[in-house]
Amino acid sequence: MALPDTIVIGKTYIFNYPPEFVTLPEYTAQAGQHVVVLRQCTDEEADQGDDMERMFHVRTASGWEGVAWASELSEVQPCS
Repeated sequence: MALPDTIVIGKTYIFNYPPEFVTLPEYTAQAGQHVVVLRQCTDEEADQGDDMERMFHVRTASGWEGVAWASELSEVQPCS
């Protein structure tokens, strides 16, 4: 899976929620789904420090909304 260099608001990505993270089952249920990036989290919303990556609000086609780290979003590969 290719990690994007830049996350684009409004673009669709694959949500790669790590399977070892079991404390948020609603996130685990969305793993592997296509999500649309709605916006970047504000500093107040994000769990960020100086060396932390960016976080984004995302939504699936079914309407679920959550927050994803940039590293949890991968490019959707075109069908060949």
